[in-house]
Amino acid sequence: MDLNSIKEAIKTNVYHIHPDLKVPYHEHGTHDEIFYCIKGSGLGIVDGKEVELNVGDILVAPAGAMHTVKTDGDLYLTAILIPVNRIICHCKQVSYGDIRKAMFGGARTVEDIQKITGAGTDCGNCITDIKKILALACSCKMVSMDAVVDAVKNGADTIDKLVELTGAGTDCGNCKLLLQKMIDTKR
Repeated sequence: MDLNSIKEAIKTNVYHIHPDLKVPYHEHGTHDEIFYCIKGSGLGIVDGKEVELNVGDILVAPAGAMHTVKTDGDLYLTAILIPVNRIICHCKQVSYGDIRKAMFGGARTVEDIQKITGAGTDCGNCITDIKKILALACSCKMVSMDAVVDAVKNGADTIDKLVELTGAGTDCGNCKLLLQKMIDTKR
């Protein structure tokens, strides 16, 4: 990636979290997310570890880390999503992006991923992570592959219809290529 590509890939958001807003526990497979507390206080949870958030505090949710934020009052956060391509299989140096690309090409099983990328063919310590990646069509919204396949079988024949029915693709949008492939192949 060159500097301009990196600049274009970085996304920023400002969130107002209040007690009635339930932010789902989720992950970003291809982005680190850095939160900066602007106003109020609350709690950040990353992979089950709670971190108190007050004005000026920073919370980092690395790519692939399950996370959420919550508050009993009002919490204002700036969030920066920074693209990364984390390594899933260290033996073969296969990244999350490599596995997703294989999925864009039609891979749906661990065996498909092993054949296409080589991931999981040596020590096998990455098999659990590969299964987790294969199970999700959209990791930002935690939308399963099964949910998308069901929506397609029930008539969702465009990205817009899939978004409406499942919520997939409404955050970073990196899954939209996979969603289109699933519409095209019905799997």
